[in-house]
Amino acid sequence: MSPSAPAVADRTTFFLGGPPSWAKDSPVPLMMSVNALARYRSRGERFPSARCLWALDSAGFSQIGQHGEFLLDPDEYGGMVYRLMDDFGAPPVFASVQDWMTERQILAHSGFTLRQHQEFTVDSYLYLTAQFDQAPWIPILQGQSVEDYVEHCRMYERAGVDLAQAFRVGVGSVCRRQGTRATGHILATLAGRGYALHGFGIKSDGLDRHGHHLASADSYAWSAGARRRNVRLAGCTHPSADCRNCRDYAMAWRSRVVEKLNTPKQLTLAV
Repeated sequence: MSPSAPAVADRTTFFLGGPPSWAKDSPVPLMMSVNALARYRSRGERFPSARCLWALDSAGFSQIGQHGEFLLDPDEYGGMVYRLMDDFGAPPVFASVQDWMTERQILAHSGFTLRQHQEFTVDSYLYLTAQFDQAPWIPILQGQSVEDYVEHCRMYERAGVDLAQAFRVGVGSVCRRQGTRATGHILATLAGRGYALHGFGIKSDGLDRHGHHLASADSYAWSAGARRRNVRLAGCTHPSADCRNCRDYAMAWRSRVVEKLNTPKQLTLAV
């Protein structure tokens, strides 16, 4: 497929970021963080029986951002995903490998270079798919410039991974600059290579501008937005002063996002 004619998703599946307790009766797909699932189990609570589509995020941004590394080694992480596949009622649609983001603040915490983070991400995919081959792992691309992302594609190719055959190819390190032209160029270029892209942490502005290049996306931005703007829906009875943990608010927010996604957009062409 020519880079000048990028692939366009017919419909983007949007995973709403939410807690494990919602999975038992959520009417929409959910994205859940391994952090939230680990806390859920550490409190001695049984996992609910998931009745919705869901996907798993490795929580790399928070773990590396706070600790400079992942808290679980690859075998612990792979084992946890296997347990979730057995105990959570339904397996995830896909599971993130332990991908290493490349934002400057993340690099500062880890002490490694952007290229090393890309190498670690490929290594994670190769290890997890070999040792835990029943889990639905997806490869994830990281970078800052479009050239970085293309080079990361080449790293996977040199390792024998055909990204065009992957169910999804995750795109990380874009959530904080998603409304920019540069991000549109990155997503258009990757979609133009024939990849079915998942955008991690893509908020409503980025989805409005670039969602036509994505097969799926997720966001937990509704919670931070409710907290920052001190939003509380009329009729809410929860004890919190705002709707940062409110399912009704989250569902209303998602409906607005999906409406934007379903609005036809002008294509962002890669050059």
